[in-house]
Amino acid sequence: MALRYRAGIIAAASAMALSLAIPAASAEAPPIPVVNGHTDNWVNEGSASVTYDNGTTLTRQDDVLEALQQCNWQSVSCRTEKINAGQVTKWYDAENTDQNVGPIENCGSESKQPITQAITAAHTFSWGWNIGVSVDLNLVKDKLGIGATAGFTQSTTETSQGTLTIHVEPGKKGMVKLGYDMDRKVSDVTIKGGKFGGAQITGLRTETPLPEGNRMGQDIVRCGQTLLNGR
Repeated sequence: MALRYRAGIIAAASAMALSLAIPAASAEAPPIPVVNGHTDNWVNEGSASVTYDNGTTLTRQDDVLEALQQCNWQSVSCRTEKINAGQVTKWYDAENTDQNVGPIENCGSESKQPITQAITAAHTFSWGWNIGVSVDLNLVKDKLGIGATAGFTQSTTETSQGTLTIHVEPGKKGMVKLGYDMDRKVSDVTIKGGKFGGAQITGLRTETPLPEGNRMGQDIVRCGQTLLNGR
């Protein structure tokens, strides 16, 4: 009996050692959510506001931008606090720049064979924020640190382009789609000094193209259904 008991202990210990020696399967990172760039309006869905130290609160984009631009003044210091952040892949149907055609449709009753066609397309992805279209790179990168970690450097846009062979089966239609991984942040900015002695900006939304975030694919749907661009 003692021999059987000891053998059971040895077998259990060996099994435990073996399980420890085998590395656990690493959990895959969840996929980045995708959004339709033709309809997405995340940047402007939240309104930024500024509240000065004297109690005045303003919500017009021009007023918030004016307050934020004080961060360029030597007599003013600004601190950014990230409230929320995330990433998405923003997709657009891209026009065929070679042949200037829209969707490739294989929808007629006589359509029996797939249509295969090489398409060259391009789309420009813009850096955005919800207090106007003017972007001061030195302000957002150097003074506020927004976009710096996303690799956003010299311009306010990134152009994704390439050639893809699209394959449309009978009963379907399609276009090349171009996407870009975007970094999204909601931030508050505390301003010390300047107008009325200081201010607090809340709800500043920014969207920045991530480095090497360009994507390319096919937007294929059944005839009668709608592509990303609504066609």
